[in-house]
Amino acid sequence: MIENDILTFYREISKERVLVLVNTTVDALCAWKILQSLLHIDNVQYTLIPVDGRAHLENAFRTHSDQNTTVVLIDCGGNFNVTELLEPLPDSQIYVLDSHLPFHLDNLYDGEVVKVVISEAHDLEVPRYEDVYEEDSDDEGEPGRKRRREEEDEDEDSLLPRKERWKRKREELLYSYYELAGYGVSVSHMMYELAWKLSRDNLQFLWWAVVGVTEQLMCARISRDQYVSTFASLQQHVQRLNGAGAGDVSVNEMKIRYTNELRLDLYRHWTLMESLKVSPYTATRFRIWTTKGKKKLNEFLADMGLPLMQCNQMFGSMDMEIRKDVCNWIEVTAQKYGLEDITYSSFELHYGYRNKYCAADTFSAVYTALTDPSKDTEAAFLRAQDTLNRQNEKLIATGIDNSKQLCCGLLNQVQAFIEMKQVVCTGPFVYAVIQDGSAELELFSHPARLNRLCRYLREAYCAIFKKAASLPFVIAAPLHLDPDYSCVVGVPALVIDSNKSYLGRAFVQASDKVNASVEFDDFDGAVMQIKTEDKAKFFDALTVLLMS
Repeated sequence: MIENDILTFYREISKERVLVLVNTTVDALCAWKILQSLLHIDNVQYTLIPVDGRAHLENAFRTHSDQNTTVVLIDCGGNFNVTELLEPLPDSQIYVLDSHLPFHLDNLYDGEVVKVVISEAHDLEVPRYEDVYEEDSDDEGEPGRKRRREEEDEDEDSLLPRKERWKRKREELLYSYYELAGYGVSVSHMMYELAWKLSRDNLQFLWWAVVGVTEQLMCARISRDQYVSTFASLQQHVQRLNGAGAGDVSVNEMKIRYTNELRLDLYRHWTLMESLKVSPYTATRFRIWTTKGKKKLNEFLADMGLPLMQCNQMFGSMDMEIRKDVCNWIEVTAQKYGLEDITYSSFELHYGYRNKYCAADTFSAVYTALTDPSKDTEAAFLRAQDTLNRQNEKLIATGIDNSKQLCCGLLNQVQAFIEMKQVVCTGPFVYAVIQDGSAELELFSHPARLNRLCRYLREAYCAIFKKAASLPFVIAAPLHLDPDYSCVVGVPALVIDSNKSYLGRAFVQASDKVNASVEFDDFDGAVMQIKTEDKAKFFDALTVLLMS
C-alpha cells in the first residue's frame, strides 16, 4: 500500500535543512511560494534551486546534496526513475510532489529513499507490487527491498510456465500503465491542502493555488471535468476564508471572488477588438486570418450593438455602461456563433478599493516572465516570483505587456503556417516546422511556448479541416542558440478530452528506430531535442510507427 501523505511529508522535511528543486512552471512556482511561507513560519532553513530539465536537476542535486540529505522535488521527478538519475546516498530522503502522470513505479514502490507524496485527490490506478516486481534479486530495475521466493526448493522446470505467464502479464500491465502520459493534481493545490491541514491557510495561499490551477487549465494540462472538480474544492475554501463580510472590502483587505471569466486573452488590459482577434478560442472559430473571418467578427460585434469605436478603445476607457454589460452581451450573442464555451468559472483577487487581479491575467504575466527566452533559468524564475507578488504592480504590468506581444506572435505564426501551407498531414498525425531565420523563432525558443503554439495551431487547423481533430499535432523549431538541434513538441488530438498523450512513448520508439541523435531532457515526455539533420527521418519513422 502506497501511503505518503502530505502531512507526514511536511513533518519530516521540517526537522532539518532542506534542498528544494522546483520545476519552472507557474504551478510549481505557486506551490513553492506556499511551502516557502510555511518553512519561514517554522524557521526551517532551505536551499532553493529552480530546474528546467533532467540534466539541470541532476547537476543541482549533485552540487548541493552533500549539505542536504532531505530533498524536495516540486512538479518534477514523478514520471522517471529518480534513484537511477540522481544516484542518492542511502541516508538521503527525496520527496516528490509532481503533477506529471503516470508516476514511475520504482518511485512509488521505493519507500526508503524516494517517497512520492500522494494527495487525497489523486485517483491512481497502479499495478500491484507482486505483479510488477519478480521476487528474485536478479531482476533489473527493481527497488532495493525485494522479497525472496519461499519455493526455492521447487523444481526449476515446473516454474517456467508460471514465470513466463507472469512475465507476459507484467509486460501487458506496464505497457498499459505507461502508455498514456498526462497531468494530475496541481502541486500548488496540494501545497494549499497542506497549509489547510496545518491550520495555516489564508487568502494569499489560496490565491497562489488558484493561479497554479489556472495554469493547468490554460495550458490544457487537465480536462474541463478535472478543472471543474478542482474549482469546486477551491470555491469551498474561498467561501470559508472570505467569511460573512465577503461583500465589504476595506483599504488593505484581500478578498477572492467568483467570476464567470471570458475566454479572451487579457481583454481588461487591451482593446476588445484585439483580444477577440488574438485569443485562440475566438480567432480559430472566426478564422480571423481570412477576410471572411474578419467580416464575421464585425457581424458578431454588430449583433451585440457594440460601436467599433468602443471596441477599438482600451477596455478601461470604454463607456462605463458598456463596460459593465459587455461580458453578458458577449456570452448571450456567442451562442449564435458557435461559441457556447466562451466562459468558464474562475476567481478574481480584490485588494482594497482599487486593485483587482484576474487569475488568468495573473497567470499570463507570470508565465511570460517564467518562459522568457532572453533570461537564464534562475533569473527568469526570480523575475516570475516577483511578478507573482501583487504589490509589484509595475512588474505585473510589464508581464501583461509581454503577454500581449506573445499573443500577437502566436497568431502571426499560426497565420503564416496556414497561409504558406506549411502544415503537413502525414496520415496518423499533423506537423509543422518553424524554419531557421523565422521572425518569430526567438519568441518560441522555450519548450512551454512551443507547446502553446502547437495547441493554437491544432485549433486553427482543425477549424479548417474537421477530420484532423482526431489526430495529434507536432511542431519542431530549431534552437535559437544552436540551430544544429531542433526542439520537437507534441500535443494530443483535439477531440480527446482526457488530455493524455501517447506521443512521449512514440517519440522514444521512433527516434530509436532510426538511431536519431536525441535528448529527452524535459520533464514532459512529449518534448525532445533532436539533431536538425535527423528531423526528416524521425518524422518518417513516427509516421510508420503510428500507422502500424
